[in-house]
Amino acid sequence: MFWTRFEPTESFIRIPARILGISDIEWLGMALDTGSNRTIINEEVAWRLGYEPLTAPRVTVTTALGTVSASVVTVRQIFALGITLNDFPVLVMPFPTQLNADGLLGLDFLRRRNLFCNFAKGILLTLPYPQNLLQRFILTAQLFANL
Repeated sequence: MFWTRFEPTESFIRIPARILGISDIEWLGMALDTGSNRTIINEEVAWRLGYEPLTAPRVTVTTALGTVSASVVTVRQIFALGITLNDFPVLVMPFPTQLNADGLLGLDFLRRRNLFCNFAKGILLTLPYPQNLLQRFILTAQLFANL
């Protein structure tokens, strides 16, 4: 079980994420985005981590604002919400400065755990998927004790 606090009055839930790149490790402020299928990092962050978005493979992505092109890089490691993933592909796109986030944690990352959110208290809790009925009861008890 992993939990973190967030500011419920902010326009989005900011999640600290550690990314190990080619040349550096950085702690980033990522926006939790259940509307995004993919995890995305800002182009500037990718450059600082040692990636070269201009020479990386490109894909077409449909966003709320239309269709755009994005680079795909594989980060050596990403850690957030108690989850560590190695060799994880992320999209790289320029972000508007008003977004005030280094990237988006998308469903490709979030689907690896159960995610529970208490907006009134500003608590985000992640739990592994239960393997059997007994584990389901234990996880449910933990959930209600923490939310």
